[in-house]
Amino acid sequence: MFRKLIDQIKNLTTADSEHFDPATLDDPVALKTEWSPLKGGGASFCTRKLVQVSPLRYEFRSAWGAIAFYLIFLMIGLGLLVASIFLVIESGTVFTEDVIGLGAVGLIFTLAGGLMFYFGTKPVVFDKQYECFWTGRIPTDELMYATTNELLMPFKEIHAIQLISEYVSGNKSSYFSYEMNLVSTEGVRTNVVDHGKLDQIHEDARTLSEFLEVPIWDGI
Repeated sequence: MFRKLIDQIKNLTTADSEHFDPATLDDPVALKTEWSPLKGGGASFCTRKLVQVSPLRYEFRSAWGAIAFYLIFLMIGLGLLVASIFLVIESGTVFTEDVIGLGAVGLIFTLAGGLMFYFGTKPVVFDKQYECFWTGRIPTDELMYATTNELLMPFKEIHAIQLISEYVSGNKSSYFSYEMNLVSTEGVRTNVVDHGKLDQIHEDARTLSEFLEVPIWDGI
């Protein structure tokens, strides 16, 4: 019965999302912009928060909860790898099927945790000194060529901030994830963040809207 109620809520929410009319924004760019999720999945908790680094710079930085989540995966993986090595040393034999299985699981957790930590903590930057937005670890000398570097998005190309929601359904849990995208003057979208804390994403969108001097398209 409880599961049925969840499915009904999901259907109602999906219907509302599909009936959002971008024409109400009175902007021709909104009509040629996609309104389906740009990045599938997301998270049920807040993964990033907007931080003012200086009067000319804002960054989305990883929340402590997200960092702890990535490190748990990493530490479990490393622990399993170490355990498999100790089993080999203690037994003094060649690798057994159990040891190989334990090591394989440890390797998978280690790689997953390492990748999540690397990509989950990469910089997401809005900088007025260079008049551009970028994600990733980009050398300062490359920031001087914002118009030729595909990793950078000049502020003059940002037309609006788009907010949309996605219902993520799994075997053990279901949740809403809220997505913030930058929309270019041509209607092309670039994902900024995607997480499950609605009030945080609204607050960050308002801050960026004032900083970039562009409107918010709230499709949530």
